[in-house]
Amino acid sequence: MLVAVEPPGGDCSLPEDWIRLQVIIANQGGADSPAFVVQADDIRQIVSEGLAAGDEISLELMSQNSTPYIRVDVASQVIESNEQNNLFIGLLSTPEVPPICLKTPTPVVAFQTADLVMEGHTASIVSVAFSPDGNWVASGSVDNTMRLWRVDQGQLLRTMQGHPFPVISLEFTPNGANLITGSMDGQIRIWQVSNGSLSRTVNAHAGWVNGLDVSSDGRMIVTGSNDFTVSLWRLPNGNPIETIDEGMSAVTSVVFSPDLSTLAFGEANGTVRIRRVSGEWLFNLKSTLIGVTSLAYSPDGSLLATAFEDGTIRIWQTSDGNLAQVWKSHPLATTELAFSPDGRWLVTSSKDGTLRLWQYSDQAFQSVPTVIYSGHVGAVRCVDFSPRGDQIISGGDDHSLRLWSLPEADAP
Repeated sequence: MLVAVEPPGGDCSLPEDWIRLQVIIANQGGADSPAFVVQADDIRQIVSEGLAAGDEISLELMSQNSTPYIRVDVASQVIESNEQNNLFIGLLSTPEVPPICLKTPTPVVAFQTADLVMEGHTASIVSVAFSPDGNWVASGSVDNTMRLWRVDQGQLLRTMQGHPFPVISLEFTPNGANLITGSMDGQIRIWQVSNGSLSRTVNAHAGWVNGLDVSSDGRMIVTGSNDFTVSLWRLPNGNPIETIDEGMSAVTSVVFSPDLSTLAFGEANGTVRIRRVSGEWLFNLKSTLIGVTSLAYSPDGSLLATAFEDGTIRIWQTSDGNLAQVWKSHPLATTELAFSPDGRWLVTSSKDGTLRLWQYSDQAFQSVPTVIYSGHVGAVRCVDFSPRGDQIISGGDDHSLRLWSLPEADAP
């Protein structure tokens, strides 16, 4: 017989507050039993005096299992050819207990390999972006080139050269006609996608162009640099609009809000700032001294996701600047992140060699990844979500681009 005893305090937060099982054992035979052992999973208790015929004994054991195995093993002094008659094993169900008293199950995380591997670069790939229609991918590399790839076949269409230093940031214009690139040489360049020709070179910064973004209306570029400035530029001519130089540290990432009312940028000292495009400062967000590596607005603009060198992700509410959520996404630095177009997913890349997919549910991101994408050899430096929301592209130190799909049950 098995019954559950209410834990002291009822919260099961300590080992002594686990489910207490009252195990009642009766000797229904006609002879006294010798000593025996009662075991509930890994918890054992010895009844050294045995049990007289017709008697019963009540024992209290602990468990965190809602369906424990109960085992009674008689320790006879006579070794028999078949000891099974001295052994009872039963799987017994406990009465209903508070859910908090049950052991939290270990989450099952799926591991997924790439659908397609694209090779051609001769050095680390540090920037990547899907075209607005999702048919093309552009990649920038430490080999000083940009390359344009056809997604459905993994085919290299064109290699573009011109930057004398690594291409560390790039974005397509919303109509897909141009590709904007930023380099360690401090320049931004505007390229025609149709033929790969260079339209304009802009001496934008005195330091690396660590991040850039193109406004959704195709009229502006924002760039951030380790020269401690953020600059706005006009499209299509690349003429300057404004340089923001107000006591920042090195700027590592910049992004426009979806409605173009604000822009956000992250800094090497852990600061995240949100500023109206018109010039008014809104929030100066700081909760760590760890450097910001990437940031992205949710598609509806209500959240700002930020990645850090210690592998953490911080989610901020853009309405009031409050920190909504923090979790450890990777054991090593998170290098880049991107939202899916519907806002259901956040994908992160890391120096640990993996990408991880995080689901947004019940007004928060789940702290356990839905999928871990593995296959890159070495650090994964960059990642982007397809505009169709069904594919992810990544680039890394192994000189390869890899194309991944969402879990089949969750694909759009």
